[in-house]
Amino acid sequence: MTTYIRRLMKGITAVLVLLVLGACGQGGQDGADQAADSPADDQTTESVADGELQDVELTLDWYPNANHVPIYTALKHGYFEEAGLNVTLKMPAEADDPIRLVGANQTDIAVSYPGVLMKARAEDIPVKAFGSLVQRRLDAIMYKEESGIQSPKDLEGKKIGYASDSISEEIIYSMVEEDGGDSSQVELIDVGYDLMPALSTDNVDALISAYMNHEYLLLEDEGYNMGHFEFQDYGIPENQELIFIASDQTIDERSEVLTKFMTALQKGYETAVENPDEAIETLFENEENEYALDKDIEIQSWKEFLIEYMSADGEFGTIDPAQYEEYAKWIYERGAIDSELTGDDLTAPAL
Repeated sequence: MTTYIRRLMKGITAVLVLLVLGACGQGGQDGADQAADSPADDQTTESVADGELQDVELTLDWYPNANHVPIYTALKHGYFEEAGLNVTLKMPAEADDPIRLVGANQTDIAVSYPGVLMKARAEDIPVKAFGSLVQRRLDAIMYKEESGIQSPKDLEGKKIGYASDSISEEIIYSMVEEDGGDSSQVELIDVGYDLMPALSTDNVDALISAYMNHEYLLLEDEGYNMGHFEFQDYGIPENQELIFIASDQTIDERSEVLTKFMTALQKGYETAVENPDEAIETLFENEENEYALDKDIEIQSWKEFLIEYMSADGEFGTIDPAQYEEYAKWIYERGAIDSELTGDDLTAPAL
């Protein structure tokens, strides 16, 4: 599922260009004209009348899947409307849409990834995280047990399939080194979007950039005995998997909307925990025909992983600036970004 990240990282450069061009093109406009271009500003100049819903556009990271269960549950049960919000969903046409649209103030909120956020912020793209969707990592290094791999050191001389992302590269190298191995003996193979086929056909010996609640379950379902290594067991700082991001402008001018959004979403999560089968049915009511889901896999994903992973910090939706700063420091020290970032650079003030 995180194969999207490769194109997301490439899209960060495009976002920066778009922002620069936009700033140049607006040089002769007054402030009011500039603000008119942003959906995030539609309701900021006037107070919302009693009973009037505030429009909020949420751009997803990928097609509907179990990761989005709280969102669809909140929509179905009217929790956003109860909070005074009219939330509409936007599917990304391109992998970089979430970060690109938020950075350019062309969507209000998006689902994204901490690594993508950190790379964007290091390039001065004005976006921050204000809440979490999945608080624990879903990706891991995974392999077939028949490969004989028992620890990261055993990846020496092996081919590792990944989605051509510099952070994933550093994670692999660091884990092998932490386990006493020689990372220069690891061969990384860019398999693009074909993670599962690459492993099932033995074109690679292991994978990174794949999700435990998706690719791993599907491979097990195909009959493979699978093993995996979790990053934090080999010195990689813990970090969240899926987050909600907004532009600095939206955070400054519509913080109350973001607070209402997270409150409604928490209700969606709690309802989905109490009624998991109904929640999965709600997800399948919104299934994209182009991206058919396996119901058994999505049920397993929700019940065995996401219910716990979405509240791993003890409460749904929370973010820890110190955790973000620690991970960003690690990424910087490994050379995957060029700027040191603080927790305040990456996360919004408490809503």
